[in-house]
Amino acid sequence: MLREHFPALRLRFINVVDLFRLVPCSEHDHGLSDADFDDLFTRDRPVIFNFHGYPWRIHKLVYRRANSRHFHVRGYKENGNINTPMDLAIRNQIDRFDLVIDAIDRVPALAAGGAHVKDKMKDAILDCQRYAGESGTDSPEFADWRWNGPA
Repeated sequence: MLREHFPALRLRFINVVDLFRLVPCSEHDHGLSDADFDDLFTRDRPVIFNFHGYPWRIHKLVYRRANSRHFHVRGYKENGNINTPMDLAIRNQIDRFDLVIDAIDRVPALAAGGAHVKDKMKDAILDCQRYAGESGTDSPEFADWRWNGPA
């Protein structure tokens, strides 16, 4: 969605499988050197980290890195409800729409032209929640979604 609405935006997607890669190599065998960490995450760019667990875990792993203040971690928030998968993602702000809003809020160059896109994303969130509330399931657009991009 970011590429669709902001084609000039440069993005980097990093899939972190081993969380110990986030800590310095002096603290763990799997850790990255500061130089390698900075090559991946940069020293001064916003990082939106979407995590399936509690956000504070990631903050604890990167707190000594040069770019740690630019890390914004989205993750699990205890709500105590039973929800559809998409509704749960929305409640935890780890859904695709909230991540687009995060990027707009954190990349200064997107601020001026991003207001209408943020409105679209907020409307999409409301549509998802309305559908889940009425039907008890996610819309087929999300429940049946499959990745069609490059592997």
